[in-house]
Amino acid sequence: MRTELRTQRLLLRPFGAADVDDALAYRDDAEFARYLPQVPQPFSRRDAEVFVARNISEPWDRSPTFAVVLDGTVVGTVNFEIDAEKKSAMLGYAFGRAWWGQGFAIEAVRAAVSWAVPTFSLRRLWASTDKRHRRSRRLLEELGMEPEVIRERDHVGREGDLVDEVVYGIDLEILRQT
Repeated sequence: MRTELRTQRLLLRPFGAADVDDALAYRDDAEFARYLPQVPQPFSRRDAEVFVARNISEPWDRSPTFAVVLDGTVVGTVNFEIDAEKKSAMLGYAFGRAWWGQGFAIEAVRAAVSWAVPTFSLRRLWASTDKRHRRSRRLLEELGMEPEVIRERDHVGREGDLVDEVVYGIDLEILRQT
């Protein structure tokens, strides 16, 4: 079931062991990890090895994770957490700072969503992001997702402060009917 997707500029494919150096290069960046407190900073080679190994070993039918490749370099990820029973999926994504503002994230996410919806017969897609993360919120809104709830003081952020999280969602059944 593992698959590769191509867009005009990108290749989305499963992670491989050779992706450690690229993962280290883009994830070892405090600004990249600003709204991602789960990403250690500094991000060590060992962290990169664990990250890549985890993405290789995740079951594709429940947690497909694409390495997003531009000109032979992994520049980010798009992933899903599939709830087969509810026909729902959580969308996740992260891109290295050098590739921000160039449309790569929306291009990759659209391709991955276009694959995931029919592959898993999804009826609902959702994502959450730090309320302060304007770029991420803009991407979700560009996908047609709408803010559903703000989880106030949801988790501890990078600086030790309590962070508000915004949950976005889209009912794909409604889209099919329009």
